[in-house]
Amino acid sequence: MAIVRNKSPKKCQYKQIPANPIRLIFEILLCVSLIIPAVLWATIKLFFKSPRKNISGQVVLVTGAARGLGRELCLRFHTLGAKVACVDVDGEGCAETAKAINRHGGMAKNYKVDVTDRKQIRDMHMTVVKELGPVDIVVNNAGIVLAHMYVNPESDQLIEDLINVNLLGQIWINRELLPSMLERNHGQIVAISSMSSMSGLSGISTYTATKWATNGMMESLHNELRALKSAVVSTTVCPYFIETNPEISKHLELRLPEMPTSFVGEIVMNGILENRRIFSVPNHFMFPVKLVRTLPDNLQWIINRVFYVNIIGFPKDVELMNRYRQ
Repeated sequence: MAIVRNKSPKKCQYKQIPANPIRLIFEILLCVSLIIPAVLWATIKLFFKSPRKNISGQVVLVTGAARGLGRELCLRFHTLGAKVACVDVDGEGCAETAKAINRHGGMAKNYKVDVTDRKQIRDMHMTVVKELGPVDIVVNNAGIVLAHMYVNPESDQLIEDLINVNLLGQIWINRELLPSMLERNHGQIVAISSMSSMSGLSGISTYTATKWATNGMMESLHNELRALKSAVVSTTVCPYFIETNPEISKHLELRLPEMPTSFVGEIVMNGILENRRIFSVPNHFMFPVKLVRTLPDNLQWIINRVFYVNIIGFPKDVELMNRYRQ
């Protein structure tokens, strides 16, 4: 009986020949020649204040407006003369924000809306246009900030809620408001992301996933707008932990303390008014975090232990951590 020898599989080859290779070489050389002047120009700009646009009379829609950073931004937009549409699933808190603006002679309306419900978003948009006018700036601030261990069997609903509110909510809001902005060739879409979109923290895997996805969505949207040669602006904000909810603060052990809402609000407003594409709060956090990610994995781990962020989960999370810890 003949013995059939297994032939080793052929080595897969991929000839990576680009289209128009000669042209590609010249384009690469052009890009390289632009690096130094572009970096120099960006460095010079750091020492000069960028011009801030005038938003007086414009309509600004802020989600998550019932408290915290959302309320802070609503009040700051009002002081600059904008008409503010306060949106939140918490109707009472949202109404309080609008009342605070109206008491000081501003123009604000409150709308109780679940940002995961597309019909509610459509109805709200039509009402805002009737009562205040077309939306010029939308700030996607609504979000859930809750921790859970990856394998916690009790966190299924929380995972769905995090994705639906933090990611899909932004997508549905943007898809509703963007066509009007494109038609007018005017507007700004702002996403409140997080520094966790640049560094995956233990204990908040789903929250982190929604923020990484938000950054990717906003970068893709930015490139779509550039391809359309549209004047509509996209802005992504990546703040560190904000001191907004004592219940959340109880679950955090931080080397660097949480930031006051007023401090964050000022930096966010400056970035919006300067039409910045993406920035961190504080401003200087983004570069070192990106730099750390280029280092060897074990060195990243050591640095992360020095600048620790420990998330203390719910009792079930703590139980699982104790069970699986080696």
